Amino acid sequence: MPVSRRELFASSALGAAGFLSAGTARADARNPVLRAAHITDVHITKDRDAAKGVAAMFAHVFGRRDWRPDLVLNTGDAVMAVDGNTTGAAAAEQVALWREAVKACPVPIVSCLGNHDVWGGREPTAAVPADLRGFGLMTGVLGMPAPYFSLDRNGWHVVSLNSMCNWPRYATLSPEHLDWLKADLARTRLPTVVLSHVPILSVTAQVYGDECRKGNDNHVPGVWQHADCWVLTEVFRRNPHVKLCLSGHMHTCDRVEYRGVWYVCGGAASGAWWNGSEYGFPPCYGRIDLFADGTFRYDFVDYGWAARAWKGKELAW
Repeated sequence: MPVSRRELFASSALGAAGFLSAGTARADARNPVLRAAHITDVHITKDRDAAKGVAAMFAHVFGRRDWRPDLVLNTGDAVMAVDGNTTGAAAAEQVALWREAVKACPVPIVSCLGNHDVWGGREPTAAVPADLRGFGLMTGVLGMPAPYFSLDRNGWHVVSLNSMCNWPRYATLSPEHLDWLKADLARTRLPTVVLSHVPILSVTAQVYGDECRKGNDNHVPGVWQHADCWVLTEVFRRNPHVKLCLSGHMHTCDRVEYRGVWYVCGGAASGAWWNGSEYGFPPCYGRIDLFADGTFRYDFVDYGWAARAWKGKELAW
């Protein structure tokens, strides 16, 4: 019997019919103080009709009269890839595609950096000069004041972490970054949402194919989940106004609640890099309602992009 993409999305999300929504108690009965769309892993490129896909996503995000976000939260990998051996000319091409695509977004976009947003510096050009290698290029393109920062909006505190700060080793915070985070959280008591590209806590790393199985053990790769997750969760325990952590990177969706903090991995706007669904997870984004008391509601949204079928790894039946 054929399986619909909605059924596939729900069944891929641990088989729980309620997984398409994540939220805290009493969140449905009141008016939110802030609404946000969570996008991640857009991976815009000139290939695979990606620009049309991004246009379809923004049209879906802003196409409803009964729900409209005040801002967009982007958890990284905005472009296909400017890391590695990507030349300045190729980076400029992807940057131009992103800038054109976000003209369709009428609200501010608050971003963090992904691993594919770190420019490798090969063959710089006048438009993409050598001094923009590393974090400089995409920090500017994404309108970020710094590689990590925070801001307040409508009674919520938003923290943008840099999972890449120890590049090329990533998915841990440097001592300086961790000290900044502690000080930043100590300065506010507003309910707080934290953005990171790599999940801080997630089950996606344990069920992303069979790659982390080592005999009878599961070894979570250090670049699939923050290796300093225990330290970060302890920081959040001492700052109970931290309510929600958003991430991407894994192109699959999950939600984890630990010590009163929800960790949501938002899949990917691009699905399987614009080749269809990633292990059954279609291209998607998140709708978030944030309330004054720190509660929230998060809905995973399949925006209906009809990409070609993914030809990657699946379980053989």
